[in-house]
Amino acid sequence: MREYRQDHSLPLFVTLIVVAFLLMTFDLRSGGDGLTASLRAGANRIIQPVEGVAQAVVDPVADFVDGMANIASLRAENDALRAELAAAKGELATVADKLERLEVLERLQNLPLDIQEYGKSFANVTGRAGTFDLSFRIDHGLESGVLVGQPVLDDNGYLVGRILESWTGGATVVPITGDVDAVTVTVGGQDGILRSIPGGSDMELERDLSLDVFVNATDVQAGEQVVTSRLSQAFPAGLPVGTVLNDAIAEGQTLTASVEPFMNLGQLRVVVVLVWPPDPAAPIADDTPEVTVPPVTTTTEGG
Repeated sequence: MREYRQDHSLPLFVTLIVVAFLLMTFDLRSGGDGLTASLRAGANRIIQPVEGVAQAVVDPVADFVDGMANIASLRAENDALRAELAAAKGELATVADKLERLEVLERLQNLPLDIQEYGKSFANVTGRAGTFDLSFRIDHGLESGVLVGQPVLDDNGYLVGRILESWTGGATVVPITGDVDAVTVTVGGQDGILRSIPGGSDMELERDLSLDVFVNATDVQAGEQVVTSRLSQAFPAGLPVGTVLNDAIAEGQTLTASVEPFMNLGQLRVVVVLVWPPDPAAPIADDTPEVTVPPVTTTTEGG
């Protein structure tokens, strides 16, 4: 048999409401003194620790949220500062480039006196002419009097090469280290032929040259300077070309040695083109020696 239990929740609720109403009445009449004040004080003592715990939990959360907002703001400021720094570095690089070009131009204006007699045209190096050779382009051409075959020097007055092709607005320069034509040079009081060494890597900018002396050769020492010869038809005499790499001993009438060129293709920024020969109408010949084939003689019986 199911036991019947009376529900006391409703009478208890009504009782609590009545007590609360009475306490409020007493509190208003007594100005907050007496039993109500005591009850309120007790309630405050109970609530204050709870408030302290709640504040201890809520404050770090609020600080964290504020911190996240500050981090976002700092990141935005950092991004802006990075952008300003990148712009400043770009401007600094531009200024440094202009200063370097100015120094090069100043050196070009003070080239050795022995080439001051020739007309000159200054030009900027604009890039490689192709992937499979060492030729490079410059930004001056026919409009500046730049013609095929004219000598090209760097800002130190060192021989770089010659004009291979020219057009309005630009030209192509073939360096001596990648040219099929030879250069007639002088070293140690003797004349010889300087040639590029084939078989090097197409991307290797620094290459040595091969020197051959065919007549009345004498020994040469490492460090001796090699210059263009007075016998050269393609270049003015006395242009610095390079230095002998190692001691070389003549064998009979001939000599073979390696030469390190002065010019550096990887660092070329500005070059000077010489008006050569001084008479533009004169043909420009290369220094490649002609191979003379001896005549073939035939004999007949009894003759």
